[in-house]
Amino acid sequence: MQRRFHKAALWGATVAAVAAALGPFSPAHGDPRPGPASRPSPRGMLDAMRRDLGLTAVQVRTRLAQETDAHRAAAAVRRALSTPPAGMWFDRTTGKLVVAVTGAADAQVVRAAGAVPKTVPHSWAALTALVRQITGRAGDGVPGVTGWGVDERANGVVVRIDRTRHTLRTVRFEHSVRAMAARSKIPVTVERTDQTPRQQGGTVVGGERWMPGNDGICSIGFSVTGPGDFQGFLTAGHCTLTADQPAYGKDGSRMGTSNEGGGHSINGHEGDFGLVGVDRPDWTVSANVAGQGGAPVTVTGAQEGLVGMSLCHSGQSSGWHCGEITRVEQTVDYGNTVIEGLSFTNACSAPGDSGGSYVTQPNAPKALGVHSGGGAAGCGAFGGATLTIFQPVGEALEKWNLRLKTGSP
Repeated sequence: MQRRFHKAALWGATVAAVAAALGPFSPAHGDPRPGPASRPSPRGMLDAMRRDLGLTAVQVRTRLAQETDAHRAAAAVRRALSTPPAGMWFDRTTGKLVVAVTGAADAQVVRAAGAVPKTVPHSWAALTALVRQITGRAGDGVPGVTGWGVDERANGVVVRIDRTRHTLRTVRFEHSVRAMAARSKIPVTVERTDQTPRQQGGTVVGGERWMPGNDGICSIGFSVTGPGDFQGFLTAGHCTLTADQPAYGKDGSRMGTSNEGGGHSINGHEGDFGLVGVDRPDWTVSANVAGQGGAPVTVTGAQEGLVGMSLCHSGQSSGWHCGEITRVEQTVDYGNTVIEGLSFTNACSAPGDSGGSYVTQPNAPKALGVHSGGGAAGCGAFGGATLTIFQPVGEALEKWNLRLKTGSP
């Protein structure tokens, strides 16, 4: 967990340099080159945020300005503190970044960075130590237990249980977690639901359809470039499990190869991310993500997600929907695999969205992550509580020495 804290600071600086270095984007196969009349606009993103977050136009613009300031403060806090804070989140009531600290000296640093300190009893190291104990106790999985992780706002730990799959083993596991929490004096919250997360598998434009061989339908995440002349896109790891599969675009034509060589698909504790190479001459990669009504949103860089921040999701099944990040650094047991380091949102999704794009800030959209999974409830008439999960994009960029394809908003 601490490794992620230090890596995020370095990654933020790298992304800024990459965004400045890369040139204008090229449109995907089958899409016209944007001219003055079709230039990407933030309008669709603002409209979707009004619809999905229940805000007025003025409230959306005010909130986005506040979130921009909060991200600057978060970067300053990371640079100034010698160890990770016990948590950080955006408070939509005050419009400020709140940082959990355990001492007066760190609180002073947080204030100087423009954030609001909140003194708490348990450090990030203590919280993640308890999470590791829970991971060890869970082993290969416990019936009904769908995940666990740090609860930053509560300065504790949360365990998620599907009440419809509850067994005696579930009860024993819950008792053992509460005993561990009592010894450490760290509060634990058990969230009970009737949903079990599942991995939702299913031009290079984020959020649009691609097909891995004959294995189903998934969504494109973000276009990337790499060593040599490599170009391709990031997607979900569970969409790329089979090595050297042909990859087909939304028009059915072949665009490239998924998981070339067998070393470009992660679907386990390390994460849920995969890489597809685009090597057909009639396909090019672009900095675009399909926005409201399919209108392009141009990615300008990458950003780490913070609890409480707004974001929008693009997937080939559900389209374009917005919401808030509700948790970060969570472990999820999908039943077939256990994955660490995932983030939760309340932006709705549907099967087939796997690999799709999560972005923020409509005036200069930043890549946040790729879609991993969600609960049984989808969008529109599906009903039910929303549970949507994404894989932060930084892990894949660093692992395979990739750069986002970026453009100007």
